[in-house]
Amino acid sequence: MRANLEADRGMNGGSGDRSVTQSLNRSITQSLTSLAEAIGVAPDPEWGKITIRGVTQDSREVTPGHLFVAIKGFVANGQRFIDDAVSRGAVAVVAEENVLCSVPFLRVCNGRIALAQLSAAFFSHPTCDLFTVGVTGTNGKTTVCHLVAHLLGDHDSVIVGTVSNEARKLHAVTTPESPIIQQIASDAISSGKKNFILEASSAGLSLHRVDGVDFDVAVFTNLTHDHYDFHSDRAGYLRAKLLLFRGLKPAARAIINADDPVAAQVIAAAKGKVVTYAIAKPASYRATSIEYELESTRFTIEHGVNRVSAHISLPGEHNVYNALAAAAVAAEAGMPLPEIARKLATASSVSGRYQFFNTVSGTSIVVDFAHSPDSLEKMLLSLRPYYERVICVFGCGGESDRDKRPIMGRISGELADITILTGDNPKSEDPREIIDAIAAGVPSSSKCERIVDREQAIRRAIELAHANDVILIAGKGHEPYQIVGHEFVPYNDAEYLHKAGFVI
Repeated sequence: MRANLEADRGMNGGSGDRSVTQSLNRSITQSLTSLAEAIGVAPDPEWGKITIRGVTQDSREVTPGHLFVAIKGFVANGQRFIDDAVSRGAVAVVAEENVLCSVPFLRVCNGRIALAQLSAAFFSHPTCDLFTVGVTGTNGKTTVCHLVAHLLGDHDSVIVGTVSNEARKLHAVTTPESPIIQQIASDAISSGKKNFILEASSAGLSLHRVDGVDFDVAVFTNLTHDHYDFHSDRAGYLRAKLLLFRGLKPAARAIINADDPVAAQVIAAAKGKVVTYAIAKPASYRATSIEYELESTRFTIEHGVNRVSAHISLPGEHNVYNALAAAAVAAEAGMPLPEIARKLATASSVSGRYQFFNTVSGTSIVVDFAHSPDSLEKMLLSLRPYYERVICVFGCGGESDRDKRPIMGRISGELADITILTGDNPKSEDPREIIDAIAAGVPSSSKCERIVDREQAIRRAIELAHANDVILIAGKGHEPYQIVGHEFVPYNDAEYLHKAGFVI
């Protein structure tokens, strides 16, 4: 997640989530009366005659019959766009402050909460009819979601998250606005799906985007340094994550990484039944007898008196945690451990996560989404034992978490033999200044180069690499663009490697 785009930008009352597949349920309608009751607003007797054909917080998305919710963004107040929404066909308006308009007006205390409640009510609370899993944490959310879907059945599952959202043309957003989440869940039911698996980002939780989601399972992966620009500090970041667990129903499962330093706080906040997983500490589900290889891992899953051997085509300790979290979800859903182990063996890696390539000269290249200090450190540590030298190419995103820049510079400087700092979604910032901030943390004794253009940086890394070296290209992973200013410029690390003829 890139925090500033994940958060609301306030444009036309929206968040930048404009592009999404059209609902398969275009015939869905609700009366204004029923929706007013869903948010605790006493309906006018005439409202029963008004038919609502959609709910949105973005005036640009309004078509005749829509209910427009004016939310307060970080850049602009959605109330500025009420007239635009009405001119486009909005038949009712929801806002936090009284306004004069020519259509029915519903006043609420919190527009974001109302948007979530209205979205769930409009689509008749679809997540109540799906086995719904929410995954939160700094790292591992995407992999855990994809592993859960694989275990429960890819054909029966729908994922809402970092990678799957790109296919929906929801760029640079992990947890979309609540109307989109509820629409996707409704479409999932129409398509005969059984499972709904959602990455719950800290921004999405803070902005009430998942308030109307009925979670059966919530997973906590870990808490490391990231997004302090949005949440001010670590404590604020943790409070956002805890919202997922405070909102659970009593019958739900809270599946928590017991090895994480904040596990006790997550457990204390959880309202559902607590289930833990771990490698080091006692837990409901444990991984033992771990054998690491360059591109895979073997381990034993222990649950009570049960033991089962597992193999995943994913390397590193962090992926053992990811697999264990997914296994706990499936086991709590009733799947036997032997079946879980069999299915884990057939799980493939996620696009842009620990993606291996080989050059003609014998150099290995790994593309990974690692864009936080912890994830970069884990990637470098996992690669070091297998290669003579590690060359790390990375940058940091613009307009987000400036504090982590020198920290990541230090980590690469200490763990990589050569660091090449480059551009990574600079947005409106000068990429050279971002690189300077990263370089401030690189030890003076480390070999470090600065090349703003990402393609040139990758080309330079390949020039420097020997046959038994590895190049880690970190930070963008699956992303098919560079964000420059407000433009999404087409670019992908893996595609560039193929296009330039660097890899076999």
